[in-house]
Amino acid sequence: MICLLKSKRVFIAAAAAMGILLVGSVWLHAQRTDRRGIAALLPSGAIFYLEAKDFHQILTQWNSSEERRRWLASDDASVLSQSRLLQRLMQAQTQFATVAGLPIEMSLVSELAGGESAFAFYDFSTLHFVYLTRMNGARLDQNSLWKSRSSYQARDAAGIPFYVKTQVDGRESYSVAFAAHDGWLVVATEPGLMARTLALLANQPVTSLSGEMWYEDTVKQIREQGDLRLVYNMTALRKSPQFRTNWIQRNKSELASFDSGSADLFERSSGFEERRVLLRSTPPEAKTDTTALTQVLSHIPRGASLYRAWATPNRAVVRSVLQQVIVSESAAGPDLNKNAPEVSTDAPIAGSDNDLETRIDEAPFQRSSDNNIEAVTDAVMAMGPRALLHSQVTQVTGDRVFVLPQSAIALVCSKPDGAALDKVLHGSIGIAKTGNLDPLRMSAENGIVELSRIASHTPLTAPAVLSGEAYAASYEHAAEWPRYRHLFGVLDHKNGDAPAFFSDNIRSLGDSLYRIRRVSVIVQLEGQVTRDTVRYEFLAK
Repeated sequence: MICLLKSKRVFIAAAAAMGILLVGSVWLHAQRTDRRGIAALLPSGAIFYLEAKDFHQILTQWNSSEERRRWLASDDASVLSQSRLLQRLMQAQTQFATVAGLPIEMSLVSELAGGESAFAFYDFSTLHFVYLTRMNGARLDQNSLWKSRSSYQARDAAGIPFYVKTQVDGRESYSVAFAAHDGWLVVATEPGLMARTLALLANQPVTSLSGEMWYEDTVKQIREQGDLRLVYNMTALRKSPQFRTNWIQRNKSELASFDSGSADLFERSSGFEERRVLLRSTPPEAKTDTTALTQVLSHIPRGASLYRAWATPNRAVVRSVLQQVIVSESAAGPDLNKNAPEVSTDAPIAGSDNDLETRIDEAPFQRSSDNNIEAVTDAVMAMGPRALLHSQVTQVTGDRVFVLPQSAIALVCSKPDGAALDKVLHGSIGIAKTGNLDPLRMSAENGIVELSRIASHTPLTAPAVLSGEAYAASYEHAAEWPRYRHLFGVLDHKNGDAPAFFSDNIRSLGDSLYRIRRVSVIVQLEGQVTRDTVRYEFLAK
């Protein structure tokens, strides 16, 4: 009996010890996984990185959404599908499907979408990527790609088997590789990337994405992880010709001071919130003036469809806003005409080597309003602007055909001089100051200079200003979209088979965003860190 009791005690003690070791092992593994994160399982060298807490849930939600149904049926989606960028991506999708031997359709994407997931993109020209997703054995066994592994070449990396197919087309080669290990499904477009990923999954000493300085420095500044996260290497992106060609904002010079950035998207009951972080190598020269920003925001007119406010605005911002409000012209976009002039065989001899020093370029055409606005900009900058507000209301004309945007500027200045500004306006702008529909009015009181084409308004209560805030903007989509939708319907005449830009393309995009009530942006400066908060607020149900 005593022996049995002793044996029982020994067994219980051994079981307890094993349990403690097991729990400790699981805890240590969890700590290592939490500390490293999923980015530690992806190879270094990525240009950008996308992470989802639950990719399958996000994809299911999108597939069942009304926004998806509306947008896919829209002219905007049709035009986008015919763009060069989408055609290139469709070509890459076709190449992937050809090599994989499976059609790349939404059903396959849903099969490949697991829980915690990450996508790292390594090269724009070759479109190489690695995709990593959490997937249990039951879902993996139902996966079409996994079922087709017997038709692939079996290889091994870090003791983990993977499957690969490669197709050579002239000097180009295309690969599809996939593997499953420890609850992860890995898909890659290059065997080397697959081997490095599996080495990281096996805890071998391979440089990971999370170990790169640009990634580590960026993630350190993120305060909370969203449902979706994007982290990008801005230095590498700027060097890519594909980025320079397809980046729609065309603001490469503005991005030159940033090294990297991130965006975390949060789903709220009231809408979506996007939190961005951008890192500079050196702090910006401009300093925020939150006192002046608070003061200028108190001049937002009630019923404003749009407002934008800057603390310590630079000359380029001041000039652009003045051009829109005073001259009623938008800042000119870049000349994107890249067509060479036509060559005629009937033309006389163009010249000889003696003409190489002869200039044939003509000075670019400059509108008279360009010269006029420079003088006004000089006058405003001489007053030392500390904060600038540009606000806009819309008025439907009596014939109910056109929407008339009416704008106003409010400036908090260190040295306000209304008389000097009024003199410049009279001398430079002329009739633009006394138009029939919306005459320009100027006032200067209590350190605030206002230039307004809005007849009369009651100011809103100023929104709260955050620490380091340098920019704030808001657009009332729900209130203004019906007016612009009607205007877009009569603006352009459809010519040919392509959808008209305003009445078909842009209008269908706006209709797809039917749940959006308001979009707002706040930018804060914290030394070398710029923080953007973008909110997409929904209509109340």
